[in-house]
Amino acid sequence: TNGYSGPLHGGLARSVVPVRSVQVATAPLSENLRGTILPERNQVSDMARLLLYFRVDARGRFIMGGRGTFRDTSTRAQMEALRAASLRVFPQLRGVEWTHAWGGNVAITPDHFPHLHELAPGLAAGLGYNGRGVAMATAMGRELARWARGTAPADLDYPVTPLRPLPLHGLHRLGVSAEILRMRLLDRLGL
Repeated sequence: TNGYSGPLHGGLARSVVPVRSVQVATAPLSENLRGTILPERNQVSDMARLLLYFRVDARGRFIMGGRGTFRDTSTRAQMEALRAASLRVFPQLRGVEWTHAWGGNVAITPDHFPHLHELAPGLAAGLGYNGRGVAMATAMGRELARWARGTAPADLDYPVTPLRPLPLHGLHRLGVSAEILRMRLLDRLGL
């Protein structure tokens, strides 16, 4: 359920904070342009607190991603900010057509680690991938499958922890907004 945990189980949705993740992508780049942007096909993220991450996909599209906010209008503004950041990093993208943009919720945990919980006998949940769900959820799925096949929780390769709903979770939007402002300020000050 991750960033979309609803009423499935009491407390599950309150154990993570949903935060919007946004990405934008260009049309496939020409061979010449592709050779000037991550020619080794590296996947990169910066060192900022509000990190940006980018890569060139298999079809030759440049993709830039980062964190957004909660409102649709803010998400659209974040998409435009990602396009502008892309041009700062790779000015040769100026004039390239941006054909795709998308976003959705990721689940953030206070300790920034995914969590594996036994919600009730025979009911397990893995969530809280903190924006790294493609790889982490795949690994967690393996552990959930081992557990479902009878491996004891103590013998799994990931710890099973108690479900801990966050205090004052109802104020998470205010808290996330304040934290984004704080991290943005620290990034600008270089601290």
